[in-house]
Amino acid sequence: MQVCPQCQRDRLVNNGSAAGEPKKLCRQCGYQLTRPTPRGKPLARKVHAVLWYLSGISMHRIAFLLRVSAQSVLNWLRTFAQEHYEQPEPTSRAIILERDEMWHSLKHKRRTLWIWKALDRHTGQRLDWECGRRDQATLKKLVDRLLPWDVKVYGTDNWATYASVIPQDTLVQSKALTHEIERHHGRQRHGFGRFKRKSIIVSKSNEMVDLTMALFAKFWVNGNQDELLSLLG
Repeated sequence: MQVCPQCQRDRLVNNGSAAGEPKKLCRQCGYQLTRPTPRGKPLARKVHAVLWYLSGISMHRIAFLLRVSAQSVLNWLRTFAQEHYEQPEPTSRAIILERDEMWHSLKHKRRTLWIWKALDRHTGQRLDWECGRRDQATLKKLVDRLLPWDVKVYGTDNWATYASVIPQDTLVQSKALTHEIERHHGRQRHGFGRFKRKSIIVSKSNEMVDLTMALFAKFWVNGNQDELLSLLG
């Protein structure tokens, strides 16, 4: 016989229904059992949503395939990205750093968000990123966070703002030193629907762009998607 999870008594009576399942009411303590099964979708379904998102499928399409709301998919992606948000720790090794930025549409096509990225030329790891405007203030935030790294050379393109923020003795402005990070721009635009140049998808918040960058760094650049597949059992 089913007992009340609150008082452990068996004085349960029918009290209507919810989601096609009968509800129970405990006459001893007044506790109401609304459903016998746990709420929420299984972990495997959420992992599939993240995998599809990493493969360039939009959140609305993922929601259609999984028969859930787009808001549910957004919540799953946000929670998963927050749990796996990580960046490499500084090392004692001297590095050559590639610096570049790419644009993205935020809220509507005419509003541009710039994503500044820093890449270790030797290992190919994404060290850090910053989402904001294409100005000195945004670039300085990223450069200041990179101070713990022993950066010997910053390789950038010829945009003048780099010379106004990065020390001249460590700055080399040449396209010859940005080949790898340019390839990462291409992989990022190919891998995510929101970053494609000719797309109807735009981002509604700076937060989701930042969290998407975290997923890209974790499962594309600094690691791989085997960790996601292992969660499927």
